[in-house]
Amino acid sequence: MLNTLKIIRKRQFLIRLLIRQQLILRYRRTFFGYAWTLMNPLLTMGASTIIFGTLFKADIKTFAVYLFAGFIPWNCFNNILIQTSSSLLVNEGLIKKIAVPKIIFPVAVSISVLIDSFLSFIALFVLMLLIKPLLSWALIFIPFAFLLIYFFSLGVALILCVLTVYFRDLQYVITIVLQVFFFFTPVVYKSDSLGNGLVAKLMSLNPLNIFIELMRLPIVDRIFPDPSIVIIALTLSTFSFAFGLYIFKKYEKTLIYRL
Repeated sequence: MLNTLKIIRKRQFLIRLLIRQQLILRYRRTFFGYAWTLMNPLLTMGASTIIFGTLFKADIKTFAVYLFAGFIPWNCFNNILIQTSSSLLVNEGLIKKIAVPKIIFPVAVSISVLIDSFLSFIALFVLMLLIKPLLSWALIFIPFAFLLIYFFSLGVALILCVLTVYFRDLQYVITIVLQVFFFFTPVVYKSDSLGNGLVAKLMSLNPLNIFIELMRLPIVDRIFPDPSIVIIALTLSTFSFAFGLYIFKKYEKTLIYRL
């Protein structure tokens, strides 16, 4: 891990260049530009608020804030996995021409997604303030929550990044699996609404529950997360990142022969 950090520090100029490419070229020559990043979560939240708010007979304003706090970590996790897992395939031509550590490509893509997610949070948070007052001292925990989500997601994405090089179809399978996984994650509903049956027990094993809770407590309940929740999230993030990095470094030298 320390060796990887040294590599990232040594190649920080190239990483910044790749991040800039991700952020700028993605929306170049589009009319709405960066606003497209907000369109998907905003429209999804709006439709979900109306449909599920009516279905659950919840107060629309309160439910909108609840969904907002759930969609932000989910979208960050979802986008990091989808975009980072195919980062080596997307940069295949560059990897074959220039001898650079391959770890910089998933790192650059994942950081660009993290920046996108944080900017989306700020923009949507301003909109949520028009619906319901959310300001509290607990909001200073949000950047730390983003970091925990980021390292957890990056660890999973690094493993998928290796697998997609060996199994090209996996980049399409990941999108489908995440669409199904969304319904097993308490984004539009509360975990305790499932009762105490087998389904509820299985869904309680979903590690993403912890990270969504890290966001909801400061935003919805306006309180700091309990230290026990933070410790669990920190443990999951550390293990995920360390294991993902281990797998990536183990196969890094042989990936070039599969590209």
